[in-house]
Amino acid sequence: MQGQFFEAKNRLSMRYALRFACVWMSVLGAVVAAAGLFTSQASVALAALSLLLIPLAVLTQALLRAQHWQAATLLFCWGNWVLAAATIGCSGGMAAMAFPVWLVITVWLLGMAHALFMLGLSALALLLFWVTGYLEAALHSAGLAALLYALGSLGLAAAITLMARLSLSRRAQKSLDMLALLEESQQELRKFHRAVEQSPESIVITDTGLNVIYVNDAFLARTGYARDEVLGQPTELVSTMGMDRSHRRRALEQLASGAVWRGEMSNRTRGGEALRELVLVAPIRSPQGQIVNYVELKHDLSERVLADRRIHDLVYLDPLTGLPNRHSLVLHLRELATGPQSACHGLLLLDVDRFSVFRDAHGIQHSDELVRAVGMRLVEALPDHVWIARLAGAEFAILFENLEPHARDAEQRLRQQSQALKLAMQKPLSLRGRLETESVSCCMGAALLEPGAGGADQQEVLRFASVALHEAKQNGPGSVMLFEPRMAEEVHKRVRIARDLRSGIPLGELRLYLQTQATAQGVCVGAEVLVRWQHPHWGLLSPVEFIEVAEESELILDLGGWVLRQACLLLAQPVFAERGLRLSVNVSAIQFGHEGFMSAVQAVLRDTGANPHLLTLELTEGVLLRDWDEARNRILALRELGIEIALDDFGTGYSSMYSLKQLPIQEIKIDRSFVSGSHGSATDAALVEAMLLLARRLHLRVVAEGVELPAQAERLQQWNPDIVLQGLLLGEPLPQQQWLAEVLGAPDSLQQP
Repeated sequence: MQGQFFEAKNRLSMRYALRFACVWMSVLGAVVAAAGLFTSQASVALAALSLLLIPLAVLTQALLRAQHWQAATLLFCWGNWVLAAATIGCSGGMAAMAFPVWLVITVWLLGMAHALFMLGLSALALLLFWVTGYLEAALHSAGLAALLYALGSLGLAAAITLMARLSLSRRAQKSLDMLALLEESQQELRKFHRAVEQSPESIVITDTGLNVIYVNDAFLARTGYARDEVLGQPTELVSTMGMDRSHRRRALEQLASGAVWRGEMSNRTRGGEALRELVLVAPIRSPQGQIVNYVELKHDLSERVLADRRIHDLVYLDPLTGLPNRHSLVLHLRELATGPQSACHGLLLLDVDRFSVFRDAHGIQHSDELVRAVGMRLVEALPDHVWIARLAGAEFAILFENLEPHARDAEQRLRQQSQALKLAMQKPLSLRGRLETESVSCCMGAALLEPGAGGADQQEVLRFASVALHEAKQNGPGSVMLFEPRMAEEVHKRVRIARDLRSGIPLGELRLYLQTQATAQGVCVGAEVLVRWQHPHWGLLSPVEFIEVAEESELILDLGGWVLRQACLLLAQPVFAERGLRLSVNVSAIQFGHEGFMSAVQAVLRDTGANPHLLTLELTEGVLLRDWDEARNRILALRELGIEIALDDFGTGYSSMYSLKQLPIQEIKIDRSFVSGSHGSATDAALVEAMLLLARRLHLRVVAEGVELPAQAERLQQWNPDIVLQGLLLGEPLPQQQWLAEVLGAPDSLQQP
């Protein structure tokens, strides 16, 4: 139907108007019928026609309740028009205005087509009434009923028109609200469009055939395509070319089911460059639920790929040389040890000699250049299959895989490789940024990883090679050592000594020993304080076995402090003051150079009450050469306390004469290497005689250590009658209690300081 009444959303108000019109016409029919009873015969007929309005209205209401909207409207309009035509005829045309009234009502309720048809029928009815003269005959019989009918029809038209006006007003307001909503929707669409267009991520929209219909600017910028180059193209050619056929088939099946697909792929730009992306493809549905488009959201993973690569490089590569690092070496050794192995592998550690000196002299930048140059030299000198890693500083690891099935043959091959590498490293190195070249030497330590070693030995081979490298450094620059089991035993013993000594000092395991110092006539003038270690498992250990280990750490501070305190406790005994006996204590370079040395000496003297004038501290020339000015200042400070200084191992250094000239030294100790040959070697005799003459001219006290034979003592006395002798000829070192008893004859009460 063309009329708008039957559109449920827009003509609902007209249904209410129709119900209102039914009530109105029922009331009007009753009123007109009542009025017709008081007129002539013609008016009675008009009243009868008016009564028909009531059943017409009732029938229309029934159709409305049954929701037969079209039938109810047709019945009401055309039924009332027929009754109106009959009423006009009965009233002699007095109710003729009912025709235009029902034309208006029909326009509102049924539309223009029905109204025009009704207009034609109305004109035809009026023409018929006029031709037959029926109107004039009925005119005199019309009365109040006709007038009421006409006025009632006019009132109904006015009411329905008013209701339609209100309905139109509401519809107009709804239209304005709809326009506002549409404008708001347009704003949202524009925001969405700008968000899509300006998104930093690539967005591609395709049709259901996966042909591109839209791309944003980020896609164009990232791929280098122009917009007209991709629109209309299959997405597999310009957007998702990184997906292979099997993955594409599974993705299409997933999308066809309405699910979202996501995954990583390596696409390409217009120039063919790789573009790693995380792609999410989602279907776009119509309001009816049908898939009409697909959207591709693409996140660029290039930065993540670069970050992953940087993380990988940081974890597995050395940043300075680009070679594998220690972590990579350990992993590779683990793979070799746990995988199938039919031949021995060889691990060679190489370290540049005196690298710390080069770094101190030339700075970090040039030392880094030296490390790079060494790494490049290794890469150039070794075959491609040889595995090279930088461990730390200027230390590198070279792994020779599958040398020989038998260990002896593999060792021979490893020695050959190390010698060849040693020759290659002797060639001058060119450093970037420097015109001159650098020549370096390297120490090397090697170890074998034998077949069937297992996962445990892959850790041991690195340790064994490190032990061999340490042994090579001990032998001097340019040394090459292949690991031997005894090396590991020695290292293990040194570690055990350091650990046990750390706990043994506070547990009281150290023992104080004294070795007599006497004149040529045998008169005791003092002693040198020595130390022994009563190990709970190894027994009594001499200083040779643990002093060097202690000097490798700060244990020497605890050890030296203990010896100094015990010596001062002895000096505090009256027998030493009464007899004027001196005690000499050795001070290591680490102990002497420590920042707390002077305060420690002062604290010991204060706590023990020892006479500092009876204390001699023995320093080697190596102690003095570390920092000459600082050493001189400390010696002067010690002299202010009353402590005397002895230059130990005199004659073995490089600048003993300079030391005698510049430092306030009171005593020199001639090294045993000169004393042992003084009675039989003319050269040693001349040197010792010259030392003694020098000491006499400088008014220095002289102690000759290592005197074992009477001939040695006699010759030394001839050269210097005041010389002090120390050695096995006068007695071996004794525990302090035994020395006090045998040498000094001290009572038991004085033997425990």
